[in-house]
Amino acid sequence: MWSKNKLKNFLSKVKIKEDYIIIHSDVVGLVFPNFTLEELWNIIFESFGKNKTYIFPTFSFNDRSKKNWNYNYTKSDAGVLSEYFRKKISVLRSVHPIHSVAIYGKNFLKIPIKHCSSSFGKNSFWEWACNNKNVCNISLGLKLNGGATFVHYSEEHCKVPYRKYIRINPQVKNQKNYIIKKKYKYFARNSDKIINDWEKVQEILIKNNLIKIYKSENPKYNILKMNTSKVSSFLIDNVKKNPIFLLKNLSVK
Repeated sequence: MWSKNKLKNFLSKVKIKEDYIIIHSDVVGLVFPNFTLEELWNIIFESFGKNKTYIFPTFSFNDRSKKNWNYNYTKSDAGVLSEYFRKKISVLRSVHPIHSVAIYGKNFLKIPIKHCSSSFGKNSFWEWACNNKNVCNISLGLKLNGGATFVHYSEEHCKVPYRKYIRINPQVKNQKNYIIKKKYKYFARNSDKIINDWEKVQEILIKNNLIKIYKSENPKYNILKMNTSKVSSFLIDNVKKNPIFLLKNLSVK
């Protein structure tokens, strides 16, 4: 278990030059005495910088079966800290029935929030994040798999052969509770046999100095830091050369 001071010291070692920070989090390994999500957020905010603009995924996988999504009420399925941030901290949420994000910070109005039919397509938040050199992705207690959703941008950008667009038809309501009359689609795997090899990709990114790892041994906890634009450019270059670069050793017809 952490003490608050030890956790602050550890997080303060993560030096972030970018102004925008996307945070994926697993808070199980961040427990300290008298733990609260409010106190954890305050520690993160003070450690990474009060002048930064913070972005948390507020993904909605479970509610997809209900065929509805509401800006104000649909909960985040991306962890308890993400849901706390959505409800208590954020001032803006992107509108998407699967891959929405919540935002807080001085530059929140500089983030273009447009209605995009697909998660990672043209004019999506993720397109902006993956083409902006001023965005950092932080994975708290997570690996590339689960801790860096933006890596899927390269797949949709390159139109990889193992994914295809499927239509989804949820009822989507904006901040004013108005129904958005727009069709949505998802760039999904076209077979359950398709498996991304994120362990392999993570090792490649580490070897190319595109991921920096911060390690604590007692308690044991890792943080990954990467620039979204640099990683996205690297992945796109490799996927263009080899369309199944991100997969385990499978042939795709």
